[in-house]
Amino acid sequence: MKYIALTGATGLLGSYLLKDLLRRDIPVLTLIRSSRRESAKQRIEGILRRFEAQLGRALPRPVIMESDLHKPELGLNKAQIHWISQHVESILHNAASLTFVADESGEPYASNVKGMQHVLQLCQSANIRKFYHVSTCYVCGLRQGVVLESELDEGQEFGNDYEKSKVEAEKMVRSCRFIDSLTVFRPAIIVGDRHTGYTPTFHGFYAPIKIVLPFADPVKTTDNDFARYSEVLGMKLSDRKNFVPVDWISQVMTHVIAHPEHHDKTYHLSAANRVKIEEMGKVIIEGIKKYVKRDSAHPGITADFDQILQTFSGQMGVYKAYWKDDPEFDMTNTIQAAPHLPPPMMTHDLLLTLVRYAMQSNCGWPLPKPTVLENDVQAIFDASDKSKEKPESGLATPPSEGFSFSLRVTGRGGGDWTVCYNCGRIETYQGLSSSNDSPLMTMNAATFHGLDACSDSDLFWNVSWENASLDAKGKALQLLKAVRSSAEN
Repeated sequence: MKYIALTGATGLLGSYLLKDLLRRDIPVLTLIRSSRRESAKQRIEGILRRFEAQLGRALPRPVIMESDLHKPELGLNKAQIHWISQHVESILHNAASLTFVADESGEPYASNVKGMQHVLQLCQSANIRKFYHVSTCYVCGLRQGVVLESELDEGQEFGNDYEKSKVEAEKMVRSCRFIDSLTVFRPAIIVGDRHTGYTPTFHGFYAPIKIVLPFADPVKTTDNDFARYSEVLGMKLSDRKNFVPVDWISQVMTHVIAHPEHHDKTYHLSAANRVKIEEMGKVIIEGIKKYVKRDSAHPGITADFDQILQTFSGQMGVYKAYWKDDPEFDMTNTIQAAPHLPPPMMTHDLLLTLVRYAMQSNCGWPLPKPTVLENDVQAIFDASDKSKEKPESGLATPPSEGFSFSLRVTGRGGGDWTVCYNCGRIETYQGLSSSNDSPLMTMNAATFHGLDACSDSDLFWNVSWENASLDAKGKALQLLKAVRSSAEN
């Protein structure tokens, strides 16, 4: 079973793509880095636990490789690149910098252009020839009118460095000769979940909310306040922006990825309607009055309105070119590929859902506590490998040499492995077998950790199987029990 490699899995869109791909039983390799607060594994585990709580079901876990977008071949070693060459069929490049004005670190070009070069180097080294690229509708720059999905470089002017960098990146991947299949997704301005409002990041639509929120006073706020905010930036209240919910974008993208007949096209992913700046302002003011609470525990920052305007103007200055009237994005390919997923209408109620989440979550502050890892299945395999008690010593009837099967454990501490019986020993390798004929055993983490207490007949009902004969099932369960037993010695 071949994997899809995903970059940017810990961002807003990346986290939804990870969830939706795993829900479709598409194996995923995540190429991410650790943060200052959490390891790469903690970051992924925290994302999936939140979705599991929302869905009420256990999800598979991806294979995780520490990587760095700013290094050639993402900083992966030869063994990792070899693994990728054997197990990965395609890459979904979603990681990007949202920096609007070039800074001393070289962003956004360091991530969006140089990073693309490094991703393509990895693809060439690992022989990945199928590429899904997350670009942006705003490669159109300052164009007006209707922007077609087939258009890219039309000699347009740009409003910021982010737009320029994304055009350079898209042109780079389009000109890459060893990529046989290229599918490009261009989202508009991504906002939170249309049902819950959830987002872990607060850019774009959320920028004015994040700036004003510390000063917001539901008693003193008036309906005319946002007009004055707009005035200091030269924004027209009649200008329109194309905001689009992340859950819809991810659903359309995963549908396209799962259906090869829709590959090799470019897809604009935008809402059915553009939102006027005036409407956005009204919803933000309504949100302040409904959801901002001021008391002795949450007094807010005291300032007169002119001081607030000055702060707003200073911090929003970097976004000035961003708040312009959006063109109309043609979505012919998107509608043809996913007629069952029509573009969402950005209604007043949906916008208010987004505002409510931002305000009630205080725009993501304070940060959640780092995820605590427990019941790690990999630790069981590691302990078995180090055990003085050889795993095969407890086998009543050892399987034939070269027997192997794939194991998928869903839920906390889970993951994908291939379990082999070779030369009298049991060996485990990360990732499902690349052979489509290999038996696949799937169980949740609770079942895995309770293997010793379950009879084979009970396990047959608590485990799902693919491509497994009755004999293969018995051998696979026997090997797993031997691993669990040796890990405890």
